[in-house]
Amino acid sequence: MLHAREVSQLRAGSSARTLSRADVRRVARAGARRGVVAGPAAPSYPGHALTRASSSSGVRDSVAATAAAADSPASYVDAPSSVEGRRVVIVGGGWAGFGAAKHLSEQGYDVTLLEASPNPGGLSSGWRTASGKTVEAGMKGEGFWYQYKNTFKLIKDLQLPSWPLTDFTTSGFWNPKGLVTEAPVFSKLPQLPTLIGQFVHTAPLYWALPLEDRLTMLPFLATLADYVSSEEAFEKYDKMSAYELFRKCGVSTRCYNEFLRPTLLVGLFAPPEDLSAAAVLETLYFYALAHQNDFDVCWPRGAIAELIFQPMVERIRAAGGRVQGSRLVTGLTTDPVTGEVVSVEAADRSTGETYSYPADALVFAVGITGMQKLVAATPALAQKADFRAIMELRALDVIATRVWFDRRVSTRYPANVLSGFEATAGATFFNLNDLQDEYRDAPGSVISADFYHANALLPLSDEAIVQRVVEHVAKCEPGFKGAKVVDSIVLRYPKAVTHFSPGSYPYRPFQATSIPNTFMAGDWVKGVPHGANGLSQERAYVTGLVAANLVMQRLGGGGQQAEILDVDPDEPHIAAARTAARSARQFADALGIRSPFL
Repeated sequence: MLHAREVSQLRAGSSARTLSRADVRRVARAGARRGVVAGPAAPSYPGHALTRASSSSGVRDSVAATAAAADSPASYVDAPSSVEGRRVVIVGGGWAGFGAAKHLSEQGYDVTLLEASPNPGGLSSGWRTASGKTVEAGMKGEGFWYQYKNTFKLIKDLQLPSWPLTDFTTSGFWNPKGLVTEAPVFSKLPQLPTLIGQFVHTAPLYWALPLEDRLTMLPFLATLADYVSSEEAFEKYDKMSAYELFRKCGVSTRCYNEFLRPTLLVGLFAPPEDLSAAAVLETLYFYALAHQNDFDVCWPRGAIAELIFQPMVERIRAAGGRVQGSRLVTGLTTDPVTGEVVSVEAADRSTGETYSYPADALVFAVGITGMQKLVAATPALAQKADFRAIMELRALDVIATRVWFDRRVSTRYPANVLSGFEATAGATFFNLNDLQDEYRDAPGSVISADFYHANALLPLSDEAIVQRVVEHVAKCEPGFKGAKVVDSIVLRYPKAVTHFSPGSYPYRPFQATSIPNTFMAGDWVKGVPHGANGLSQERAYVTGLVAANLVMQRLGGGGQQAEILDVDPDEPHIAAARTAARSARQFADALGIRSPFL
């Protein structure tokens, strides 16, 4: 875990100073000695110890419960003086905010979590179809990959009545001409060294992409050893687009268009020409290349809000924490001497009434767009260089849909990636009859389809977007031809997802900020001493735990630090390759000659 004391020392001399990656690595190594531990290997089936239930309706009933009286802002008036010095305000829910709030409240801290949505941890009452069906946005972002050790641990710790996730599933990759290939469940296959295992186990599968095109990726794979060889190397990769890197490495046009481009459109929600090469390498390494099993993924058997977030909120409240919805932060009050935040001001969206929440520590657990609004509206943040830098970052548009059909149609794969169906957007679709308990016995098919980098689709009508979903699904699965739509919903999320654009790394915030008692959490922060990267629920949750640990260190209020399980270590041949790349770069630099890499 990051230690505030060490970060403070590294920042000494200038609150606007940017930490180098060497600094981050030193802090990370210290954190590894003090609480980020290498956990056991991820289980072959994450729910092996729990039984399955046929329905989540009992959980759904609890979601509708209103907040307890303890959540009232007025409760601060009567708060005992013993909480002074331990009052923590967390802005934002989700994996990061709920994760930080749960740990801190269970360690005896006086926690208040402020969320803009009216029902934190539950389904939004506004997300309903024309016929009244309640839905949750999106599916792709809800996948749980093999290395999500901390998330799996959280689910077990919640002691839910049944395991809320499916088995690991296969996935299909499609273009308008048909199937491109499939992703098997690697953890069920003989274990081989990484890269070799992925190649051997996918070679017998159907590939529309010829072997000679796939082999053009080999020079690109060599950069996985080099991009972390030095701080300067990482900066060069970050400034370069992934498209430029693929071109320099000689990736074939067909491999790029039919495999790499669509993979990144659904993996990082943007085309390679608009993605940092460093971010792409980090993401591909974490999700698919570091170990044979890393690409294995399972899915929630219902709405994450019902299955996981609501139980987290109940645990927070049971430990004495407050979770308040419909709260928009309107300002911060800081101490003129120390510069620390002493209170957070927020307005009730439903009544317009404003409240002031005393704070000994503050955690921001919101996305880029939300944070930019806070910086623009809050002078205490706007005067800080690290917060102003956030204004240089960008976010991406997403559209989530759900479509009900009049008849049941089987699909070859429960999860599907689409390439080339939209000129500038990536897409996925999921067969919820196969994945979620609620629809397992439904008479008609229920499809969840999402579009990423969807700015060109946002102006379309709901009817036009649903029609695109129907056409795309029918091209992959002809059984849907002629099937009628009986219900649907389209949810638009402009500027909702982190955009890891070329050159964006310097502007992303560290978790410890220039305000001594204010910390950041979310998958878009940098300097996290953990192997989870990219758009990742695991990374978001881990940053919430790290933020909780930073708060505890800052306040000195006691309690047990959150244990954070790291990803599996590099395999020996990968570690050797990275050492060799680092040595080659250092040798070349010493002699003043061109590095064999970038």
